[in-house]
Amino acid sequence: MPQPNERAFLQHVLKDNAAAILFCEALFRVSQVLDDLIDGDKPVTGDAIYRAFWEAMIDIPSNTFYRAHEPTLRPLMAAALQDWRDSVTLERDGDRHGRSLAFVLRDQLTSLVVQCAGLIGGFAWMQQVSVEIRRHFHEEKLDDYLNEFKTGRADP
Repeated sequence: MPQPNERAFLQHVLKDNAAAILFCEALFRVSQVLDDLIDGDKPVTGDAIYRAFWEAMIDIPSNTFYRAHEPTLRPLMAAALQDWRDSVTLERDGDRHGRSLAFVLRDQLTSLVVQCAGLIGGFAWMQQVSVEIRRHFHEEKLDDYLNEFKTGRADP
């Protein structure tokens, strides 16, 4: 995440629900800043950190889609955050199995997008777009991810 066609894809799977799209995009940006800060692999400006905190503390809680579905979304966000943290630990432990688990856990915001699609379009719509959502956000292959550690491109 994100990909060049991210907005168009979200418009499709979230049925042009502007508040849901803004909610997901804000989550993606906040999570990317957190990832960059923890990994230390990309410089993060003070403005980017401030913006991420603003989105986390102001924009997301005031988003109308989030407010309407907070009892469903907040536990999913908590699970995704914990899964991401676990993925960092497993990745840094350095064994193949841990890194395979990390590969699965690190992008659990994808599950949140699937659930957002369900909240917007119901069960049938969620079933229709769920695999499409997962393929869109999990474009990296496990072998490519694991090879990054062999070549030194990944920062454990």
